[in-house]
Amino acid sequence: MNDKKMISIDQFNTAERVEVDEALQALMQKYRTKSGKEPDSKKEKELSAEAREVVMTAKLAREKEKAERTAKKPARRKKPSSMAASEVNDFSWSASVDRGKRR
Repeated sequence: MNDKKMISIDQFNTAERVEVDEALQALMQKYRTKSGKEPDSKKEKELSAEAREVVMTAKLAREKEKAERTAKKPARRKKPSSMAASEVNDFSWSASVDRGKRR
C-alpha cells in the first residue's frame, strides 16, 4: 500500500500553486509522450499528488536553507570600550587595570 499522505493544495500560497500547476502539466505531458495516450482520472490524481510532493519538497528545502542561513550568523558584539555603561555587563576591573599598565 501507499503510505504517503496526500498534500493539500491549501498548504501552498498562490505562487506555489502556479508551480504545482506547471509541474502537473509537465508530468502530464511526459505521460502523454511515454504512453501515447491521455491520462485517465486515476492517473491524473496520481500525477497531481506527485506534482504537489515535488513542490512541497522544494518548499521545505528552501525553508530549511533559510533557517540554517539565519542560524549561522553570529550576533555581533560591540567592544566594551564602545558600549554605553548600561550595556556592559561583564566588565573586568583586573583586565582594565592590566590594560592601563601597558600604556
